[in-house]
Amino acid sequence: MNTSLKYIIFYIVFAITAFALYYPIDIFTKNSIDLQKNILIKQAQTHFNDQINTREWNAQYGGVYVKPKKGQKPNPYLKNNILKVDDNLTLIKINPAWMTRQLSELAKQSDIKDFHFKITSLTPINPNNIATPFEKKALKYFAKSKKKEYYEFNRDNKFNYMGALVTTKSCLPCHEHQGYKIDDIRGGISINLNSSEYESIKLSLEEKSLLVKIFLFIFLFSIAILIHKQLKHTLELEKEIKKRTKEINSTKILLQNILDNDKSFLLVSNGTEVIFANQTFLDFADFSSLSDFKSEGNHISDRFEKVDDPDFLHQLNNGVHWIEYMQKEQQNKNLKVLIKKNSNEYYFKLHSKEINIDNKLLYLITFDDITDDYIKIKDLTTEASTDPLTGLFNRRKLNGVLSKEIDISSVTKSPLSIIFLDIDHFKNVNDTFGHDVGDEVLTDLSKIITSATRQGDFIARWGGEEFMIALQATDNSAASHLAEKIRVAVEAYSFNVVGNITISLGVTEYQQDESKNNFTKRVDKALYEAKESGRNKVVVK
Repeated sequence: MNTSLKYIIFYIVFAITAFALYYPIDIFTKNSIDLQKNILIKQAQTHFNDQINTREWNAQYGGVYVKPKKGQKPNPYLKNNILKVDDNLTLIKINPAWMTRQLSELAKQSDIKDFHFKITSLTPINPNNIATPFEKKALKYFAKSKKKEYYEFNRDNKFNYMGALVTTKSCLPCHEHQGYKIDDIRGGISINLNSSEYESIKLSLEEKSLLVKIFLFIFLFSIAILIHKQLKHTLELEKEIKKRTKEINSTKILLQNILDNDKSFLLVSNGTEVIFANQTFLDFADFSSLSDFKSEGNHISDRFEKVDDPDFLHQLNNGVHWIEYMQKEQQNKNLKVLIKKNSNEYYFKLHSKEINIDNKLLYLITFDDITDDYIKIKDLTTEASTDPLTGLFNRRKLNGVLSKEIDISSVTKSPLSIIFLDIDHFKNVNDTFGHDVGDEVLTDLSKIITSATRQGDFIARWGGEEFMIALQATDNSAASHLAEKIRVAVEAYSFNVVGNITISLGVTEYQQDESKNNFTKRVDKALYEAKESGRNKVVVK
């Protein structure tokens, strides 16, 4: 919605509100004025009805004869206008019309200045009953509308009212020659009342109404100004927000493009779950969006492979969620994860950095692909700890393993034994058949030893034709039994070109709190004794 339309709607609402508040004030004022006007009308109607009742009384008697006042002459317009009672008394006739006229003249002479009335018609018999301009207007209104009352206010605080005089049978004796018929309206009685009080009340109501309207207008206008300012501020704020939103969206798009083009996996976490992942990760996971990835119940940590290495993260690490664990340990450990895809192994190095967005602490987690480097290092590590001919651990590797095994045995109080073996007269094999055949003998021997030992046992080529086996949780008795098993297997095996050979073996068990050097020296003495006492035997020390 554009700005102009918002202002138009605001002012329309303002106008409607003002009208909605003014309308009941106008209605109340009008009703109050109408009430005062109706009081005047009721007063006039009452006076009119009084005259009608008086006229009806007179008419019922066909007029009345009264003793005239001094000098009063009979009405020349009436038939039978006198009645001679005797020589001393003559009465004159008073009909309804003349009676009404006399009463009106009497009202004029009274002290009551606020009330006057008069009988009249458009064609009066008595010229004294000629209609005034108001009365003519009223009589013409009766003739045109067939209604029986008319009123108006004039400028001198007078309320003029006229009620219609309807022709009845009692009217015909006097007016039939004028063409009057029953139910005709040929005249009326006009009532004149003082309306100054009405005008005063009307003016007061109109003034109060105006004051209330002015107050409401000022009140509404003040509110309108405040709302207008607020609306203006809001529109300016909306404009600024749109501008900032556009800038932010542009920045987001730019940042998104930068993040999506990064070769590393970039994730944003709130500390417990991932809330953003760049396109690099989504492409790797074969999803178009993180929400699609999550909608299928996936978690990034579901793809972490189990690796027996404390530097590799799993979903839970010592009972702690991997993100929380990473926050605590990334400074102390070289944290990594292994993820498999299409039978291929991918190694990633993890790092987390705190970022603050909208006063919320988030974490930017980077997965750097170290697969090539890790495999190279792993290969170099394996090469450095493995005998290239037999594929067994070398002497240096076994030294490290033996130190750890001794530590485990010391803590758990479990037995630890080693077997040290040597091929009898191996120099003759090399001298007679050559070193290639000798190497083949060493390779076959390593296979025999491997097949005879357990998966958790450590086997190493100690040097030349010497081999050493570390046996965790194994005492002297079990170790000597395994040594004898190996000796018999070698003696029974027919080596290529060479045929049968024999081996000598020394066995010893670790004694608590002794050094590794003493431990290995003792087994070396056992092997030496086996060789010196005739070879192809097992000696336990």
